[in-house]
Amino acid sequence: MATDLHAQGADIQVIHLAPPAPPLLGVDSPIACFDWSMTPLGDLTSWPPTLRIAVDMLLLSPFPCTLVWGAALTVIHNDAYRVMLGLESDRQGHAFDALWEQHWESMGTFVFKVLEGQGSLVEDMPLPVHRGGATTTAWVTGCFSPIRNDQGMVAGFLHALIETTTSVEASREWREQAQSFEGRLTRYLADPEHTWQLSPDVMLMLDADLRVRTANPAWQRLLGWGEASQLRATLPELFHPVDRTEVRLVLMALVQGRDTAPFEGRVRHSDGHYRWFRWVGIANQALPALVGRDITEDRDAVQRLAEAAVRESQRMESVVKVAGGLAHEMNNVLSGVGSSLELLERRIAQGRMERVEEYVKMARECAQRAIGLTQNLLAFARSQPLSPNPLNINRLLQEALPMLRQTLGTEMRLDVQLDVAPWPLQVDPDPLRNALLHLCSNARDACLGNGNLTIRTANERLAMASAGPVALPPGDYVTLQVEDDGHGMSREDVARAFEPFFTTKPLGQGAGLGLPMVHGFVQQSGGQVWIESMPEKGTRVVLMFPRALGPLPERAYLDVLSQQAWGQRLLLVDDEDNLRGLMKEALVDCGFEVCEAADANSALGQFRHGAPFDLVVTDIGLPGGFSGRQMAKALRMIKPEQKILFITGYTSDPVEQALLDEPGTALMFKPFSLQTLVEQVQRMLQA
Repeated sequence: MATDLHAQGADIQVIHLAPPAPPLLGVDSPIACFDWSMTPLGDLTSWPPTLRIAVDMLLLSPFPCTLVWGAALTVIHNDAYRVMLGLESDRQGHAFDALWEQHWESMGTFVFKVLEGQGSLVEDMPLPVHRGGATTTAWVTGCFSPIRNDQGMVAGFLHALIETTTSVEASREWREQAQSFEGRLTRYLADPEHTWQLSPDVMLMLDADLRVRTANPAWQRLLGWGEASQLRATLPELFHPVDRTEVRLVLMALVQGRDTAPFEGRVRHSDGHYRWFRWVGIANQALPALVGRDITEDRDAVQRLAEAAVRESQRMESVVKVAGGLAHEMNNVLSGVGSSLELLERRIAQGRMERVEEYVKMARECAQRAIGLTQNLLAFARSQPLSPNPLNINRLLQEALPMLRQTLGTEMRLDVQLDVAPWPLQVDPDPLRNALLHLCSNARDACLGNGNLTIRTANERLAMASAGPVALPPGDYVTLQVEDDGHGMSREDVARAFEPFFTTKPLGQGAGLGLPMVHGFVQQSGGQVWIESMPEKGTRVVLMFPRALGPLPERAYLDVLSQQAWGQRLLLVDDEDNLRGLMKEALVDCGFEVCEAADANSALGQFRHGAPFDLVVTDIGLPGGFSGRQMAKALRMIKPEQKILFITGYTSDPVEQALLDEPGTALMFKPFSLQTLVEQVQRMLQA
């Protein structure tokens, strides 16, 4: 329940989330009964709110706690704290340093730290306590937590204790048992026979013919061979052929009594595979010995790291390559925008208006190319904000055909094969059209501008999980296939096609973002995409989207709203000053009264003092640690029916779908035209 209080011209809003509980500092409280006027804290009624709240928390805590306040370190403790210390009477109002005088040498450091605003944890500290008429040692863990006043200064601290005597004694008992066991184990392992039997390493004794005369149990456990006496092959014959010659020379040196350096070699398992061992030889003309440690897993790990390093090197090479491509593309875009604006400024200064529209058109086209680059980057990073809606895939394709034919060019032949009754999808139509444009552009390049492209749609039901290039759970799907008869792709290129920045096009002709954008968008929409291709056999890209349940909504055809607004008030919140100024100017031109703010705190202040507003237009990413999403929730607490229009390009703090589903809520994605913004505002105000 919210209540507005008006006093001395200020509006103060009090929000009660729950009925207030009775204060703990009542007349029956032990702390309330104590005469605090004789202490540095003064009378109880003069205590600041911060101290009273901290005391309430102290009394609610089940742990032994004391509150230490002020420069005199005055103590306010609960009963559990007194019982923990074994005190016969309360120590309310005493000084903390006097209470812990016997332990001040070890405890004073932590007190000074907490007064500087640093919390501390002191574990398993011995504490002499009086229990049952005798003094005994208890083990406690103490926590020092600073408490700040309204000015942010440290006014005191909380000292909480937890007794750990049982844990410490159990740990000590376990340590004694472990030391005892360690002693017995040392004596046990001193016997060579035990070492031979228990060693995890392979131990072999050889004869002069390099045959295994005897082996410890690890020989059979790691390599699967049986009794050494029954092994017909010599030991070098069990090594990998690549290592065999070197191993034979080392073993012959051991038989001749010469020491050798440790070496690594692969030994055949009884089932035929090889395992890596690091071997150390012991020279002896009568019975040379070998000790081998299994390093197979270590070498496999090193191999995986090496492969990962190679992949990372390839990825970085791709990043360098695409950086040049992106720089080239962005330089072209910026040159077009800059040149157009320069000529536009020059013609206006000269009073010449010819070709002004051409310069504006060129700047718009260059800006759209820059927008496309950023959208592709967001899509393959799966950070592109989506607005999924139920749609008919056939209808979308038919509407996009003119644009697709323009992308393909006059020499490409397009064949569209549509399912007669496709299931509805729940996807964002704009990124889907963008994905189709990228696939058509790739097909045109693969066919060198002269070939055939086929687009198919079909319903497909999977009764069980798919076993194809990508895993799909059972269910109903709508398939979209884009197939060309171009030069195709190698298996290696297909495997890397969806990698960010990977491209087979020459430098400057492709940024390597098209297919990653398609992949990111499809997966972000809950679907899967893969490529089927062979050199000189063409390429097929398959996109599968989950079927959307429920019927398609009726298509609503809205006329452009051109009427002027009369007295409708808007609150516009965006931290980009230039963009906010342009949006405000466009809205004011249409008759709206616009108040603006650069951050959430300023917007909340204007909303409280300048309300009511017919609509709040806010960016999601705002400075100051308070996002547009959080601000909207705060506004709805003040005015539940408040209409809110979110605008965003990219944010790490997205709007929850539940918030967007609330009445009077909409979302627009940057960049947008000012006319589109005005139309969306008018739609929301008329709803």
